[in-house]
Amino acid sequence: MEPRYKRLSSPLRIGGFTLKNRIGAGNCLPHFLQGPEPYPADPAIAHFENKARGAAYVTCMGINNFTQGKQFPMDLDFAHFPDYNLYDCSCQNYLLHLSDTIHFYNSLASMSMFVGPPSAYPLMRPKGGNAYIAPEGIGYDPKLPFGKAALDEFDIELIDAHKLPGEYDEETLDKIAESYAEQAAILHMLDFDMVSLHFAYRANLPAKFISPITNLRTDKFGGSLENRMRFPLSVLSRLRKRLGNSILIEMIWSAEDTEGGYTLEESAEFLSEASKYIDIVQLRSPNVDPAHPTGFTLEETPFLHYAEFMKKHVKNLKIATIGGYQDLDVCEKVIADGKADLIAMSRAFLSNTNLWRLMAEGRNDDVAPCLRCNKCHGGAKGEPLHSICSINPVIGLEHKIDRLVVPTKGGRKVAVIGGGPAGLRCAMDLADRGHFVDLYESGEKLGGAIKHSDNVDFKWPLKRYKDFLVKQVQKRDKINAILGTKAVPESISEKGYDVVVAAVGATPIVPDISGLAETQFAFAEQAFEDESSLGHHVVVIGGGEVGVECGIYLAKKGHEATVIEARGELAENSAKIHYRSMFEAAWKAEPNFHSIVNAKVLQVNPGEVICLVGGEESKIKADSVVISVGLSSKIDEALSFSACAPEFRFIGDCKKASSITNATRTAFAAAMTI
Repeated sequence: MEPRYKRLSSPLRIGGFTLKNRIGAGNCLPHFLQGPEPYPADPAIAHFENKARGAAYVTCMGINNFTQGKQFPMDLDFAHFPDYNLYDCSCQNYLLHLSDTIHFYNSLASMSMFVGPPSAYPLMRPKGGNAYIAPEGIGYDPKLPFGKAALDEFDIELIDAHKLPGEYDEETLDKIAESYAEQAAILHMLDFDMVSLHFAYRANLPAKFISPITNLRTDKFGGSLENRMRFPLSVLSRLRKRLGNSILIEMIWSAEDTEGGYTLEESAEFLSEASKYIDIVQLRSPNVDPAHPTGFTLEETPFLHYAEFMKKHVKNLKIATIGGYQDLDVCEKVIADGKADLIAMSRAFLSNTNLWRLMAEGRNDDVAPCLRCNKCHGGAKGEPLHSICSINPVIGLEHKIDRLVVPTKGGRKVAVIGGGPAGLRCAMDLADRGHFVDLYESGEKLGGAIKHSDNVDFKWPLKRYKDFLVKQVQKRDKINAILGTKAVPESISEKGYDVVVAAVGATPIVPDISGLAETQFAFAEQAFEDESSLGHHVVVIGGGEVGVECGIYLAKKGHEATVIEARGELAENSAKIHYRSMFEAAWKAEPNFHSIVNAKVLQVNPGEVICLVGGEESKIKADSVVISVGLSSKIDEALSFSACAPEFRFIGDCKKASSITNATRTAFAAAMTI
């Protein structure tokens, strides 16, 4: 039987290497899987192992050259990057464990060389000396017993990695090129097949040299494109000279620069020269945050045009495209149409630990769609930095999931009360474990609080996930969805269930504001579902993530929307890393969106809202008022079912009014222990 994804699963020869398919696992790791260890920790190894099952090559994050530490606030992620010590033999042992694990699945082991700030380029030299240690200088004297090292000790010179191009002299640039080659040589010794050089976003020195925005030199390293690409090419040529064709070289590259930087045509000219030394180029956006597209990016694969362009203009180089690739049918078509040679995936492997099996079995409908929330990079301000995926509860647990899951023979009769994301996910997992599930939903449709995503264009990833959950429930024979039925303890008790799981959700909080009780108002969820019932001037009380989204939506629909927030900034609870900047750009792009921060709402009157701002009262015109100040868990309703069966669980918002992440993880945990 011919595979559904014939082209995506077809092998690819690059030099002396054969890739088992056309999928690469991009340099992606929930940063907090790795602790302070200077070697790959078990959680990180387990994560890369799962990627290796399906990817032709796995790019591990780990070479950041002394980035890790306390240099940054806890709500940023640079200081949490993995930072493996290539120069410590005991750490090298664990790096060999990592490459061996990836090779077990016939995947190539690749290591990203990112060099995130603050960091340095390391270079070995004899202890007390200044000269480089030539490759042949590191060896053993066979005439001596036990193979004593000919060179007993070495120092590591650390060269500042994050100055501007004009601050380096030619001798230092030569050392930096040698540092890249030296580190790649050590990785090759540790059985890595490939290095992935991060030259995107003007983040690392070679990329800063290419961009006229950051390279203001007037000597042979600046000015013309030929001069600006001299140093990056010297890095690539040095690495290739040191290792020959014994290793693949991938370059992560912004296909074009921001305004005032290099153009697509200049980029193609540079890549044509770089193709003499590198094997794969992975094309990304000009800036770092848009390279991690969110729902505000309405295109599913916004950077494919870069791959198409370079395929036409650059020869002898394999082109990898990245950014939003998850739908296997889309990926197959990209390869079949010749628009790219490789699909590099990142978040797809986070939201689907079993992506490899789904591709092999042609099960695109079972690929869980990424929410594009970017919470895998970190949460909101003040939240603990831990590794999660909003829709895949296994992330962060991959190294210990087998011992957490309770064995079961299946066959138990379970009632799940509530058809929102927690109830849907729990029912799915229970059915997959062989249990029989009655899923009660008081409404006429499944989806719970996220049904409103049907109406909001920038919530298309959430809608896609909601539709996925509903379809997954509908296709499982062991799930009986009972719609339009309000479950009550008396009727549930009579059914003889072995287990009852309450997933009854939460209810919106009504703030204590003078005049509000006498005023007709809507909650944010209602506003999303029926904005036409609202007047032209709408005041949204509550500027958290949902309140701001509501304001954006209403502004897009033509309302004059004013969001009032008591704290000092809007959407303080949104993910900070690779998300907030695009969220902020979305609300600033709407002329009908207005906001007031550091404001206390004092009074709601017909046609107006009065708030206190900077010690002075301010009146805002309000034909309608929308409330979005948070949720209160329906814990009492949940607990009313606690005596309806021998076993009882409560999950999702009724456990803690929180997020889809909470709904997913609590639902999965409950199902895996029944």
